[in-house]
Amino acid sequence: MIMIITNKNILKLILCSSFVFKIIFVFFFHGKNLTNEWSILLYNLENFKIFSYYVIEGQNIPSSYMPPLYLIFLFISKVLSFNLFNFIYLTYFFQVVLSTFSVLFFFRFCNYFFDEKLSNVGVAIFAFFPLLVFSNAIISSASVQIFFYLLFFNYLIEIIIDKKKINNFLFIAIIICCLFLRGEFLIVLFLSLFFVIANNRKKIKFVFIVLISTFIIISPYLIRNYINTNSFHIVNVTGYALWKGNNHFGKVEGFHDPLHPRSRKNWPKVDQFYNLYEKLDSLEASKRYEKERDQIFLNEAINNILEDKKKYFILYIKKIISYFFIDQKSSIINYYNFFHIFPNLTIAILAASGIFLSCAKKKDTKLLYILTMMFSLIFLISIFYILPRYKISIINFQILFALFSLDYIYKKFIKK
Repeated sequence: MIMIITNKNILKLILCSSFVFKIIFVFFFHGKNLTNEWSILLYNLENFKIFSYYVIEGQNIPSSYMPPLYLIFLFISKVLSFNLFNFIYLTYFFQVVLSTFSVLFFFRFCNYFFDEKLSNVGVAIFAFFPLLVFSNAIISSASVQIFFYLLFFNYLIEIIIDKKKINNFLFIAIIICCLFLRGEFLIVLFLSLFFVIANNRKKIKFVFIVLISTFIIISPYLIRNYINTNSFHIVNVTGYALWKGNNHFGKVEGFHDPLHPRSRKNWPKVDQFYNLYEKLDSLEASKRYEKERDQIFLNEAINNILEDKKKYFILYIKKIISYFFIDQKSSIINYYNFFHIFPNLTIAILAASGIFLSCAKKKDTKLLYILTMMFSLIFLISIFYILPRYKISIINFQILFALFSLDYIYKKFIKK
């Protein structure tokens, strides 16, 4: 039987082939162990039944250093492995499965703006984009993040176009997962809901229900953090993240050493950091250790920025450019590998021109929302520091806008 080539069959082919390709890639190139942060968190959760990153003087400090969802993801993978094999392999398999579903969600994302044919072009790029393929082979929340982010943005677009059948419970569940996955999502959420109200004031009741429901569901975690630190928060790493990207080294990728207390003897011997080290060393073991530690970093970062505003403003601009395009002075291993640099730079250039082409279209609320979200993420994350995997947050937007350029090139120079 000869299979008729249709857009739907092409999509199925992309889904199946990308799944197989990612499985093969992970098999040959996967990381062998948990990264430092996740290994500490998972060890403490397993052995001491506590979400803790720091152990000071034998005392496990309750932590909110990392969002909890990926740790739960790792823990579930370990439980389901039944200690019969290395649970990391099961984690990779789950990441590939989520990544494959993300391909399907991305088709839906593109289909809001393009026909099925051009959407399939975008899906093919997305499914085999090296950064996204590689994200399946490392212990990182990247695959999980793009899965839930695409779900969220698809739902928001449906709300904007006033699609009637919206599952509020599922939408709230997606919001909670995103909040427990990425710290910056809180800003994305508020901007998105504000956009919904600005577009249609009749949605105020809907937005209110979503916010109240979300707050009620996550309140136990907020209360847990308040009991430990006297402050309501989901993630307690703002100060360290800000300092990491705004210190005397002045690098786009930030300062790599986590300065964990257990590796105190190995902290870099940098004269400009001695004052900071003294403050960190003076901290006592208590439930508020993590909060006080983060406050020290926050104060240092703010002082750095205020002392040399010009330097850090220029650095901020460099971060924005590096985030959208590439970092010209990265020290990260294999950053300048052809399979990383070429596709990232190509898509960025096409996306940049696609943004201008899309602006020439008639008023499109969906497009305005996507532009708002992309630039909000770029401007927000660039305040801190930029690592290669952070491109995950905007790559779906970049590929979407790259399609505007590809469509223009096809109609202008190829189709006659």
